[in-house]
Amino acid sequence: MKTSRSKVRENPTQPDEPLGRGSPQIPDDAEIGDALFEQAPEAAVVLSTDGRILRANKEFTRMFGHEAEEALGRSIDELIVPQALMESARDYTNQLKQAGRVEVDTHRRRKDGSEIDVSLLAIAVSTKPGGHVLNYAIYRDITERKRAEGRLRESEARFQGMADTAPVLIWMTGTDGLCNYFNKPWLDFTGRTMEQEVGTGWIEGVHPDDVQGCFDGFLPAFHARKPFRMEYRLRRADGEYRWVIESGIPRYTGAGEFAGYIGSNIDITDLKRAEAERQRLHQLEADLAHINRVSMMGELAASLAHELKQPIAAALTDAKTCVRWLRRETPDVAEGCDAALRMINDATRAAEVIDRVRSLYRRDTSDREPLDLNEIIREMIILLQDKADRNSISIRTELDSGLPLVTADRVQLQQVLMNLLLNGVEAMKDANGELSVTSKKTDDGRLLVTVSDSGIGLPIGEGDRIFEAFFTTKAQGTGMGLSISRRIIESHGGSLSAYANPQRGATFQFTLPTDVAASSPSAA
Repeated sequence: MKTSRSKVRENPTQPDEPLGRGSPQIPDDAEIGDALFEQAPEAAVVLSTDGRILRANKEFTRMFGHEAEEALGRSIDELIVPQALMESARDYTNQLKQAGRVEVDTHRRRKDGSEIDVSLLAIAVSTKPGGHVLNYAIYRDITERKRAEGRLRESEARFQGMADTAPVLIWMTGTDGLCNYFNKPWLDFTGRTMEQEVGTGWIEGVHPDDVQGCFDGFLPAFHARKPFRMEYRLRRADGEYRWVIESGIPRYTGAGEFAGYIGSNIDITDLKRAEAERQRLHQLEADLAHINRVSMMGELAASLAHELKQPIAAALTDAKTCVRWLRRETPDVAEGCDAALRMINDATRAAEVIDRVRSLYRRDTSDREPLDLNEIIREMIILLQDKADRNSISIRTELDSGLPLVTADRVQLQQVLMNLLLNGVEAMKDANGELSVTSKKTDDGRLLVTVSDSGIGLPIGEGDRIFEAFFTTKAQGTGMGLSISRRIIESHGGSLSAYANPQRGATFQFTLPTDVAASSPSAA
């Protein structure tokens, strides 16, 4: 190959070269070509038709590690082609002779034995008459690009594997908002193919009444690049429409460019049915409670009317008799007095009827016996455990095993504890909290029972009124529970109080004397 370089004309002031004084020397085309070859950002070599290196630039030396002097005259295949790729390299040479151009991605070997990924562009150079005189080859290092592509393929494979084994339906859209991917669970759920679902094909499975709602939920979020969440009915492979909850978020490339949306759908049909059944049972429970209250009031009113009718009728008869005796020409005072006394007796009987009705509220006839207070607490917790579990409420107890027996009415103490525990559970039904029940003996010898919750707490400014009859903060409450409970505890010689917890919730506690045999039997 020609190695000398053409020089700039030595006499720039010749008449045929009208350059002014001090004009720069102009390089010829050969020098420009040499400069471009040496400074090219890609590795470049000039090859003879049999593949021997005639010239190599600096980037070739940097990329493959061979200096130009040691590379000149050597076969390019023997120098940088891995042994396993020799056959394909010969195929490239044949293609170059036939087509005059070869462009491929392949591997090449460096001087130290390591291999790199390269993009090869080889061009056959011919003279004007058409004779093939040499080849020109350019190598670009694409190792990092190939690694990135490999990582991307691995990432996509991992995503595909996770998506196809995920317990949810997964989908993706492109930047145009059209779906371009559905995972295997989605396709199994709908019984359709990827080709049927992509684009807007998935809309065919949406319940006709929910199609517009899907667009209204997705499109505004898509244009604003915001997450969204919506519910609609999607047809399953067996033809049944199932309720699904769909969530979607925008996704971005590593460069921060918007790439579309990715989302998931979860079948919530069974949850919706369970919630509907729960609401039905709650309504039934409320209806039964209402019927029970009405029934009790009706029975009480009938009983009261029957009991009061007789003494009132007798008093009326005695009053008429008294008037008749006193209106005689000669009033019979003695008979009148007897009739008046009978009226007094009749009125007393009526008062006793009313008092017996009050005793139903007071539980006058108290059956007291030595009791284990901890045993009663455990009994009430067992009764309420199911209701607590349904509301995700845990019940924690700390009961002093050394408590002495207390003389009390078992039913009345059960009523008090049931009321306090039930109030605590209902105060936390939306909070998933903890109900704490403790018992211990105080320093002054009394028994102390504490029921503490982490619920809504006491009404602000009206904490002192919670023990008043008919005062309630519950929509369905009667306002009698705490009032009755306080009366029962006080009838046993104890006290019932409440206070708000420092953080959240309320605490109710009552005390009982260890010997209440002498205390008042009345709960009034």
